[in-house]
Amino acid sequence: MKIAVFGPARRVGVVHEGSIVDINGAYAKYLAETSDTARPQARAAAEVPASLNDFIEESDRALDGARNALEYLSSKAYDDRGVSGERLRYETDEVILHAPVEGRSRIFAALANFADHMDSAAQNSSSEDQAETLQRLTSGGPKIFLKDSRAVSADGQPLRYPRRTQRLDYEAEVAAVIGKRGRDIPGGEFRSYIWGYTLHNDWSVRDNVSFGPDFLYSKNFDTSATVGPWIVVDEDIDPQNIPLECRVNGEVRQNGNTSSMVHSFAALGEYLSADTTLWPGDLISSGTPKGTAVDSSKQLPDGTLPDTLFVKPGDVVEIYSSLIGSIRNKIVAPTE
Repeated sequence: MKIAVFGPARRVGVVHEGSIVDINGAYAKYLAETSDTARPQARAAAEVPASLNDFIEESDRALDGARNALEYLSSKAYDDRGVSGERLRYETDEVILHAPVEGRSRIFAALANFADHMDSAAQNSSSEDQAETLQRLTSGGPKIFLKDSRAVSADGQPLRYPRRTQRLDYEAEVAAVIGKRGRDIPGGEFRSYIWGYTLHNDWSVRDNVSFGPDFLYSKNFDTSATVGPWIVVDEDIDPQNIPLECRVNGEVRQNGNTSSMVHSFAALGEYLSADTTLWPGDLISSGTPKGTAVDSSKQLPDGTLPDTLFVKPGDVVEIYSSLIGSIRNKIVAPTE
């Protein structure tokens, strides 16, 4: 099942038969027409909520309700109108899909979590110190940073080229979406805390690659976390066998699989939940495989990077996974 966030009210929708179904409204219709529930809309608000994180928190009850509503709407209902006559089904090209992230959710992103990415960057380094730093990042336990959830962008949304950079990079990633609250979660139990999976493009400023105190500055700017297009749930996906790739103007730049993560989602979840509660709707992003502009560019003697492979206004970047879908953004100048 593909769970999306759509429209001006940012309601939960289910991608079904090429359309988006307002699943809260569909469930209210199902209750009104198949049961003696006195207040179907109030019950639907509790059991199949219209807001994303509330829907995630309801877990199996919301998903079961969604299935029942979809089956009824598709094969038994007389029409696609809700309890109050509202539309319940929309064509995908007539609604805006938002990033499936709510404001209070956190985006935890793994750093240096694909060995081929870091090895390639180290090999292209002109500085022994830089190469040693990159090698150290892949050793030891997980390395994590935060992306600001208020800086998210969605599939199809223009990606604003930051004024402060001449070297903007892409990173194809898979993000696991947390489904239930947990703290001090053993790695062996972590899969049961994953609600679903989505795609993440971890846009990055690379002019002065630094792993010091200003690292977050290079990772956070408006539209710097493209997430979507939806969350794939309840499809028995193996978190450590999800293919992904990145295409720039149609050219494949990255082609990897989460099987190559240095630290698995289970290891990341155990690490992050130590003394810290993870909440429904939080995202844990995988890190990225080889093929980014930064790991594919040979450093010049002065330590700078040629700008040839970095993306620029007018370029189109697509992240794709056969198990999830794709997110596609055109880069625009900061004045647009």
